[in-house]
Amino acid sequence: MKTIRSIFSVLLTAAVMTLSACGGGSNDVKLTLSVQPTTMSFEAAAASSTATITSNTSWTATPGADWISVSPSSGSGNGEVKISVNANTGNMRSAIVTIAAKGVTSKQVSVTQMSAGEASLVPISSEADGKKRSSTTYQLLVYSFCDSNGDGIGDFAGITSKMDYFDALGVTGLWLSPIHPSSSYHAYDVTDYYSVNPLYGTEADFKAMIDAAHAHGIEIYLDYVLNHSGKDNLWFKQALADASSPYRDYYFISSKPSSDYSKFPMLTGTKYNAGEWKQATSASATLTIKKTDEAESTGNSNWNLWFWQEGKEGKALKFKDNGDGTYSLVKKISGNCGMLVRKYLNWDAGSKYGAAGNGTIKEGEALTLAADGYNINFTGNGSNYRIELANVSGAETIYYMGCFSDWMPDLNYGDLSTCETYPSFIDIAASADKWINMGVDGLRLDAVKHICGGISSWNNASNKTFLKKWYDHCNATYKAAGHSGDMFMVGEVFNEYNDSGAPYKTYLEALPSVFDFSFWWRLSEALNKYNGSSFVSNLAAQEKVYDEAGGIASLKLSNHDEDRTGEVLDKSAAKEKQAAAILLTAPGKPFIYQGEELGYYGSKGGGDEYVRTPMNWNGGAWADGQLSGKIVSELKGKAYSVDAQDSDANSILKVYKDFSGVRNTYPAMAEGSMTACSFAESAIAAWYMSDSAGNRMLVVHNVSNATKTIKVSDDMSKPVAVLGSGTVSSGNLTLFANSSVVFKLY
Repeated sequence: MKTIRSIFSVLLTAAVMTLSACGGGSNDVKLTLSVQPTTMSFEAAAASSTATITSNTSWTATPGADWISVSPSSGSGNGEVKISVNANTGNMRSAIVTIAAKGVTSKQVSVTQMSAGEASLVPISSEADGKKRSSTTYQLLVYSFCDSNGDGIGDFAGITSKMDYFDALGVTGLWLSPIHPSSSYHAYDVTDYYSVNPLYGTEADFKAMIDAAHAHGIEIYLDYVLNHSGKDNLWFKQALADASSPYRDYYFISSKPSSDYSKFPMLTGTKYNAGEWKQATSASATLTIKKTDEAESTGNSNWNLWFWQEGKEGKALKFKDNGDGTYSLVKKISGNCGMLVRKYLNWDAGSKYGAAGNGTIKEGEALTLAADGYNINFTGNGSNYRIELANVSGAETIYYMGCFSDWMPDLNYGDLSTCETYPSFIDIAASADKWINMGVDGLRLDAVKHICGGISSWNNASNKTFLKKWYDHCNATYKAAGHSGDMFMVGEVFNEYNDSGAPYKTYLEALPSVFDFSFWWRLSEALNKYNGSSFVSNLAAQEKVYDEAGGIASLKLSNHDEDRTGEVLDKSAAKEKQAAAILLTAPGKPFIYQGEELGYYGSKGGGDEYVRTPMNWNGGAWADGQLSGKIVSELKGKAYSVDAQDSDANSILKVYKDFSGVRNTYPAMAEGSMTACSFAESAIAAWYMSDSAGNRMLVVHNVSNATKTIKVSDDMSKPVAVLGSGTVSSGNLTLFANSSVVFKLY
């Protein structure tokens, strides 16, 4: 017995060792390590500051110079390290503190200490006069911004309650995500352009929000979707159901799109792409299943039921033509089965019909069929069932253009030379008139380069013609409502500014503004590759395009369709702060996307929802009810809340407020023109901003992770905004890592 126990013990030990070697007995945990801040600057006197370490493993902290000490020098998990410097009696000095952990990339804190003879950059007293000059717009997602009634969904009343927050940020406009009813959470598939989404409140709530915004000097811009409607829009439903419906002309609908494509005037100059056309049924054919005492029977019609049961091959069962527009057969069904309806005894295109969505058919309930639909599922109890096909008169497979999705059918505006008289243009323009007359101040137009054409092929000249007519109509309504100036309207042209495929200058001939996507793409490169001079060259070239067209450069960092700024910048608070400072000191009209001012991060990899995380107001409940759990849950932490960052002098939110304040204070920053500056140091991004009176400001950013010194001939006695740290000494400007300064030169 002892021998058996010994053998069993050996075998058990071997099994455990094998499992361990194969990883079967372990729970692999990804090691993490991060530190904030990544830069520290000190005056010449001895001083200390604290770095916060976030980790799930053991770590060490090692200073890179003998004038720096750390305490503690090691730890495990989350913790803090006190970094201290001795008094400096010599020249300015810099060194690195390395935070290291086994199995994970080490992190660094760049430490700089100035000399006793240098004057640190300290902003002069505020010269703000309370006026808003900046034309800064805040982009918010209505459904995830602020929930006023506790249902988990953002709403108009929630936005109204945050007007003081917008004031503190210095914004003069709000861009709202689509406010109309839709079938999706994001609402870019509009089902009724004339109504507000009831999830957000009533029209009265919307009007109250507009009035509150205007009382704070804030304009309201609606996101308007002109390229397509939603599949559940009554226009589209009627267009599919009846070829004689007036709404048929609102869309691109054809039974033979490859040959009919050239017959749509609006698509002139573009190419047919079969993948952008979706199948549908031109009549509402239905299928009904009911128990019957009739004997099993089939017929001789071409209409047939492809029927299969678990474990058995499928077969075609012909329907009987009942002579009254219906077709039927009787079949005994036991257990689970599947079926599809076919117009012909083959699988040729246009033959198959199935369920539009959920494929389960219930006994006695008519199921509406869809062309090329999903399998229809049914469970029988061994009885005979009468399977009846109805409303197939005129049923045929047709196709509609939906370049983005089958639930976003493209809108057709007819011959562009007279599109303003086309029914769809008149209809959707009338809906815009309603909101403009209610007090809406501007529109953001979605996907404008795809309006005339699709994703793979579009016509810029045609788009310009359409957009010019659209803008002229809306602007006329705006002026008729009592406004003296022109209406603001910005188009989304997802392109580089100098890409001939969709040049910004073409669209600026129709609209006052288009988004400058190149601004963020070049800025993120500059911050990640430490090249400021290249960014300035690109910025000047972009600005020239807008200046020559007489247009407004709408600037942004990330938006609701892109990976978050924090994600692109490696969650570096220093880079995110400087991105904000550069956005708010550049020429143009800045847009701040909800959550950017709090350091939000997130990637589209798991779904767009992850870059649309709700606003965190106080670390408590937030408006996440529409996002199906797809949120960056870490952003609900107190550190990412408005309450916490409001009271933190070193927060990202504070940077947005400070630089927005400077933009609102000085006309040269808000409305001025840019002149690039050139310095030998490539990490420096610098330019002048000048107003119409000749008053100038000097903007300087060190986009690198190291201290840089440049010779400046301008008067540096009046810094009005400072990010990070720096010094001025004998005409030399020294900026520490990711530091910025704006000087008033008059």
